[in-house]
Amino acid sequence: MDASPKYTRTAMALHWLVAVLVFSLFGIGWYMVDLPQGPARGEYFALHKSIGLCVLVLLALRIAWRYRHRPPPLPQAVPAWQRVLAGLVHRAFYVALIVQPMSGYLSSSFSGYSTRWFGLPLPQWGWKDARLNELFTEIHVGCSIVIVVLVLTHVLGVVSHLLQGERGLLRRMLPW
Repeated sequence: MDASPKYTRTAMALHWLVAVLVFSLFGIGWYMVDLPQGPARGEYFALHKSIGLCVLVLLALRIAWRYRHRPPPLPQAVPAWQRVLAGLVHRAFYVALIVQPMSGYLSSSFSGYSTRWFGLPLPQWGWKDARLNELFTEIHVGCSIVIVVLVLTHVLGVVSHLLQGERGLLRRMLPW
């Protein structure tokens, strides 16, 4: 068994919780945009907004935790270019997962629709403005594409290491 150092349990919990929520947001997001106008569509949008804001809060906690609890070092066998790529992907994840919910919130604010967090009304950061709504919607959609590319890059990196027999990297983020 590999004795590679592991992430803290808190870091693992935040990682996997954010991952599950992001996957659920993609599913809900793709489903809701094709629904006809009506109560069901509104409910899905409300759920999407609520989960998105949860991701933003969890990400803030994750960044704060990571600042105070550095991740375990990568094994020496990992080439320098992979270390650089891993660092860039992680930083890009943080930026994208901040921009994504913020742009969604702003899009909602400039759409004229209210933003609620599981039913609790939140402040509007804008007024009804079709051009600003469209701008923030485009940022939101573009950011979702960036997140998909980052997820695929991240997963391909993990799979690549597994295929090479390097199980220690995956075990660093698994609680068992």
